[in-house]
Amino acid sequence: MTRVFQLGLAIEAVLNIAGAAPFILNPEWCLSFAIAPDPISGVSSVPPSSAILWQVYGALVLALTVPLIQCIPDSRAAVEKRRIVFQTLLAGEVFLEALLWSHIYQRDKSGFSLTALVLSAVFLLPALSWHAFAVYIMPSLLQNESSLPSKASKKTR
Repeated sequence: MTRVFQLGLAIEAVLNIAGAAPFILNPEWCLSFAIAPDPISGVSSVPPSSAILWQVYGALVLALTVPLIQCIPDSRAAVEKRRIVFQTLLAGEVFLEALLWSHIYQRDKSGFSLTALVLSAVFLLPALSWHAFAVYIMPSLLQNESSLPSKASKKTR
């Protein structure tokens, strides 16, 4: 695994923590930008149940960040850990994208503004793309540097 990949894992972990902290500490503020206004009163209010679910979502992001952090150092077991962690994150992102897009097309039932739904779906795409690329397109990224073939070890005639 290259140092660039390790740096990418660290950046992803930091962004997850920075993003989840406000979800947990101030969910009403976070949701105030996303909740669609009431069609009758025109006022947006965050129900307490939504705030709690938003905190749960933030806690899940933090929980999934722990194995991501554990994948940063090189070790013998790191390759398999990275593959499993990335496949898990990718599966979650695919399911979240499907859920978000279904609500984009049925936004009257979601309670969220169209802008919030679209932005959530779009902001999730870089992580989904990164995880899919590392697992399915270039799985050598998940390997330790010591296990990658070096240029010097290639056979020459």
